[in-house]
Amino acid sequence: MDLSAFPEECQGLENISAFAATPGADTLPDCFTDSFFEQYAPRLGVPLPFAGEIHELNKLVARERTLRIYANCIADAAFRRGCWELGSWPRPRKLLTERQCGLYQLLIAMSALPRIRESYRKIGIPERVADGPAQWIGGTIGIYAAAHNGNPGHDLRQITWLKNYMDNRLFRIGRFEYLIHSAPDWLPAIYRSCKTGRTVALCRDGWLLTEEGFRPPREALPRHGWTTARLIEQNGSVSGIPVDPAAGRAEPGRLETLPLDEYETALSPEEWVPSVHIPGGGGMKLELAKDSLKWAVDFFRTCFHREIRAFCCESWILNPDWMTELPDSNLARLMRELFLFPLPETERAGLFFVYGRDDGELSRYPADNSLRRAFRRLIDAGRPLRAGGMFLLTADLPRFGTGTYR
Repeated sequence: MDLSAFPEECQGLENISAFAATPGADTLPDCFTDSFFEQYAPRLGVPLPFAGEIHELNKLVARERTLRIYANCIADAAFRRGCWELGSWPRPRKLLTERQCGLYQLLIAMSALPRIRESYRKIGIPERVADGPAQWIGGTIGIYAAAHNGNPGHDLRQITWLKNYMDNRLFRIGRFEYLIHSAPDWLPAIYRSCKTGRTVALCRDGWLLTEEGFRPPREALPRHGWTTARLIEQNGSVSGIPVDPAAGRAEPGRLETLPLDEYETALSPEEWVPSVHIPGGGGMKLELAKDSLKWAVDFFRTCFHREIRAFCCESWILNPDWMTELPDSNLARLMRELFLFPLPETERAGLFFVYGRDDGELSRYPADNSLRRAFRRLIDAGRPLRAGGMFLLTADLPRFGTGTYR
């Protein structure tokens, strides 16, 4: 294999060289045939003005052994080994144009689709759910284009996400995706009154809180004015620092004590609490959100015989600042229906999904639409681009749309 096709400074060359020696490494992947694109492209659910360029790319891959090996190597790393470091792997710029590189990666991502459909079929997943992964890939085309001068493609930083579908852990149900796992450790301690239905979230023991009630980065050391939360259960009650669900932050100056003969833990550690993921594409109206959540409850009950008592999410989309910066948006309306809580601060949360990249000087990022202008206001004000968390108890779904936790 001619590794001179790749820049020497890029990582991953040793993986490519080793894979090239395996039997069948240079087999032409099905995704580089015209019939494959014709079958699966309509399922992406987005405009495809580049469709006419696919035939020429397929001919190049069929002719060039290095491109075949590399495509199979990427698919093996992402879909068999679950490698999340593919974003640092090289692009074959000496063999393909810049535009063809993006389409090459897009077709490799699309190669997951028949595998996912077969995996879904084996466990009886409904046909109407089976095209969800294709729609997710369709949404990544715009993310890639934002960072590559409008050229279509798929960023390899995202490709391994598709393995979750193959493993029957991830499903797109209406507007949202749902990833199966038990209650994650980043959730607060959640209690619910058996008398009134009131829901209270208390900070976990050891959470470090800033004066604003947010959580600093995980590696941060305590500072003057910060608080270390304590969650104490004794004498038939539990005490801790409460979380303000409307503000998405803790209240370090308060201590709330809950009698355990009235308040019980809302979740057990072993039960499923699927996390909600919000794929790109807009159209996040409350009606669509509620329909998706209700459908998901029925989906897990029917397909997995599981009763879901809560959904959760950690995302840049749940940064509480959006409720101030974009008060009339569908995003803000959604956040007002959820129980928001703080997560450890991370740098540059959301930049990749809005701009297709997260490197370089923040001052150089454009502000050419309402969301990007909101990012600009936060950047100029010195506010962290933080992520936030949410949970929603399914018992409260009938009241979704009425500000249940406010």
